[in-house]
Amino acid sequence: MSEFVTLNYIEEYDVSSIENTIRESFFALNLDKLIKPKMKILIKVNMPYPVGKDIALTTNPAVVAGVVNVLSSFGAKCVVADSPFKNFNTDYLDRVYVETGMLEMANTTKCELNHNLKVYEQPMPNGVKTKLLYLLDVINQVDAIVNIGKVKIDENLGYLGACTNFIGLMPGEYKTLALNRLKTLKDFNNLTIDLIEQLQDKLFFNVLDGIVAQEAGNSQRVLSCLAVSDNVFKLDAVMLKILNIDYENTILKQAEERKLINLKNPFKVIGEEIEKFKVEDFALFNFNNESELHKNSKSKAYFKTHQKRVIIKPNKCKGCGVCSKICPTGAIMMKYDKNGELFADVDYNKCIFCFKCREMCPYKVVDLKIPLSYKTLINGIEKYNDKEE
Repeated sequence: MSEFVTLNYIEEYDVSSIENTIRESFFALNLDKLIKPKMKILIKVNMPYPVGKDIALTTNPAVVAGVVNVLSSFGAKCVVADSPFKNFNTDYLDRVYVETGMLEMANTTKCELNHNLKVYEQPMPNGVKTKLLYLLDVINQVDAIVNIGKVKIDENLGYLGACTNFIGLMPGEYKTLALNRLKTLKDFNNLTIDLIEQLQDKLFFNVLDGIVAQEAGNSQRVLSCLAVSDNVFKLDAVMLKILNIDYENTILKQAEERKLINLKNPFKVIGEEIEKFKVEDFALFNFNNESELHKNSKSKAYFKTHQKRVIIKPNKCKGCGVCSKICPTGAIMMKYDKNGELFADVDYNKCIFCFKCREMCPYKVVDLKIPLSYKTLINGIEKYNDKEE
């Protein structure tokens, strides 16, 4: 990955202007040397809900069209994909494509819209917050990924941009399940980075749509900014500098801890100067990385009724401490019961669901709790797969 981010002034969502800008960025970053004819590329957009393209909640289709036109001119084949929240099925996906303007965009460009509902189980052996995720199977059908994020402020997650756009590669309701495992914004950031690192070999380049951004309170703010980089962390670093958001309170802090970016010298800009776009009064929520994601009891109830997890009953535990020693996150502590006997206690806020404790327990007393709602969710995923057979 390079050190460079191209920063471009785009006054409005004009496909021709955006296409020219993307092409110039493409050559400036030497991306033209990496593309091959008939290369199949996943265009990962941001469209969490079926809302109109004039609402700054989703990637604008004009940006997607500009990217697709450039890639198509090099002979690449593009497929546009995302998994909205809630239902992950053909009817809902079609509704999202229509409402966000993606269907109209696809009809005027050389790209297709993803209708592959198949999902696969992706091991995450190097994950910090998870060791397994379910992801969209379209990832396995492409040679590369182009990530097109949207600049916006979320009431639960704070700044959303290039990095967080990858979360949409988890299918529908499974996103809710995966996010409900997490306690703090730091946890969410680390889960996102786990996913980015897993897909890094396929990541081609990233585009950040800040032509019109969404501030806190769902108000829109014209920034007239379109940024491009093959380095997703540096791309967000540029935008955070423009919005005057402290790196310490964002995903970049966790990226630095994992040695993926140096925040003392985070990027080099090609094109316009940052000062041309900088705003001092962009409406934000007061977040930091220790902020809790869930502030009500519903998330705990959801966890208990939906999450597959290990259960260690004190009356069965032999107190050997093997599980505590092998737990990669220190989620299992040895405690004494009222009779002075040692037993293992699981802290689910630290658990990353690797199930090593169950695998390594010499007495086989670590049980697996699989709630009915979890089975229903996974059965739904398997139905997607059956339809694709």
